[in-house]
Amino acid sequence: MIQTTLLIPTSAAGDPVAYVIPKFIVGPFHNQLIMGTVAAVLLLVLLMGLAKRLGGEKKTNRDYVVKGTGWQLLETICVFIRENVARPNLGKLTDKYVPYLWTVFFFILFCNLLGMMPFAKIAAITAHFLGGDTYFRAKFGGTATGTIAMTIPLALVAFVVINVAGIKEAGVDYFKHFNPGPIFMAPLLVPLEVMGLFIKSAVLAMRLFGTMMAGHLVIAAFIGLVGLAAGAASGLMIGIGVTIMGAALMGLELFIAMLQAFIFTFLTTLFIAQGAVHHHDDEHGHDHEHAPDSHDAEQPAHAAPAVA
Repeated sequence: MIQTTLLIPTSAAGDPVAYVIPKFIVGPFHNQLIMGTVAAVLLLVLLMGLAKRLGGEKKTNRDYVVKGTGWQLLETICVFIRENVARPNLGKLTDKYVPYLWTVFFFILFCNLLGMMPFAKIAAITAHFLGGDTYFRAKFGGTATGTIAMTIPLALVAFVVINVAGIKEAGVDYFKHFNPGPIFMAPLLVPLEVMGLFIKSAVLAMRLFGTMMAGHLVIAAFIGLVGLAAGAASGLMIGIGVTIMGAALMGLELFIAMLQAFIFTFLTTLFIAQGAVHHHDDEHGHDHEHAPDSHDAEQPAHAAPAVA
């Protein structure tokens, strides 16, 4: 019979935190870093595969339809991010920055979903039956976004993209946003605005890290109740309850995994728009005020308005 310790984290009953912290496998490489690498490779394979199916010569409208349910689902998500998240906020700049938004969304999503897969338990059961080493029992798998070492680099990349986009689209005028008030308020407003740039990125990192780690902590502590049960009868009753509630919690965790990827992408889009799009729209709006529309200029003054 498979030992209970193969199915339930031994650390969950005594210390749930030990179940979610990084576990070093070889040198500086820990399980969460490896799972982040796996997520990155999976991202490249899937998105490059989708791009290949969308590429090539298109002769009819049917040629633009991606074959396969999985590929259609992937394309639908890409379209949703572009049309419902990026375009309402970035406008004409959508196509310029949506590749980054796609990348960050799918990378976080893959990290979150891979963290829900019981790789360590599968390795433990396999090692038990094969009689091999169980070294990887508690070291393989894990959620890459459940460590600050992964969410901080993601936030730093977002910080660079936000500011580079603002400077690229607004130029020197980008720095005028640091003092939106009168000039005598600059000593107070400029430090606050600069702090706000770093706080935005810190919020991105801490929100993702805290949510993903907390979810796994709750599940680890909840499952650990089975190990604390005294006696076979009480263990069976608690085990049934934990199984039912654990399945419900895993369903909630699945929803949170997708939601956090969306929130990170959505907030990043808003932060990019604050520095890049507002100035871009103001600049073009000012141009339109001085340049009459050519179609309107050709219409006689007494022309009746067109009916749609």
